[in-house]
Amino acid sequence: MRSGSRRRLGVVVAGLAGLLAACQDTAAPPAPDAALAAAPAPFVKRAGVSVADATIALVSLDGAPEAEAGDFRNALGRRFSAEGIVAADARRARYLLRVYLAADPEPGGASLDYVVDVFDHGRARQARLSDSFAVKGAGDAWSLMSSEALDAAASACAENVAAFLSNAPEAAPLQALSAGQ
Repeated sequence: MRSGSRRRLGVVVAGLAGLLAACQDTAAPPAPDAALAAAPAPFVKRAGVSVADATIALVSLDGAPEAEAGDFRNALGRRFSAEGIVAADARRARYLLRVYLAADPEPGGASLDYVVDVFDHGRARQARLSDSFAVKGAGDAWSLMSSEALDAAASACAENVAAFLSNAPEAAPLQALSAGQ
């Protein structure tokens, strides 16, 4: 009886080993160019276009304490206006923005990072924009975020959004004013 059990166990083990060998990945490794593909280049702002028809709505701003979030939101609104970006109600906006802020301790200070996910009206993500800023000082990372640091991040954020929008289908060439006007 024992030798029969051993024989059956041997057959089962051999069968499992054969099945596992058949499951081995035989695909060739990716070509070096594909494996080391560069990240998409950031958007470059097109000159001579209006982004007014590529309306946006800031639907969320997460990650920052209430006071810093309010300061960032206000600075972002001013910078959007300076860039010619038109805010609209979320139901009417062509693009919806979700902004995430993070302040992390770094040696000698902190970093202020933002990420903006840009969605079309159908809620499909069209772009992810981000940047990071070093802030010198000592203490809690958020306590180092002065209004100047938040303004700098908001300015860069608005410039990145404007660059994206200038490449959107809604961006229209500016009309040259006639000499008589």
